[in-house]
Amino acid sequence: MNFMPKDQIVLLAGLGNDTVRARIWAFPELRQSVQRLAAAGLLEGGDDGRGGEAMPDTLSEPAGVAAARALRYITLEDLLGEHLPDRV
Repeated sequence: MNFMPKDQIVLLAGLGNDTVRARIWAFPELRQSVQRLAAAGLLEGGDDGRGGEAMPDTLSEPAGVAAARALRYITLEDLLGEHLPDRV
């Protein structure tokens, strides 16, 4: 799977702590990437308790974690600075 820069931001944020991950995954600009990666099985969780669709809250094991770790050549900070500079 080829990951666009915003997909890479989502994946790398998934390796961070809960606060970082939740803050970044909630950015409206990343909603499509979060949904696409969840549909591909790389993100999971996020039960809203009402049976509706909720935002995922973690990388899937092992696929999501492996995909994120494969992006070691670039950092989350570099991607945010380049593609979402207003969010840094």
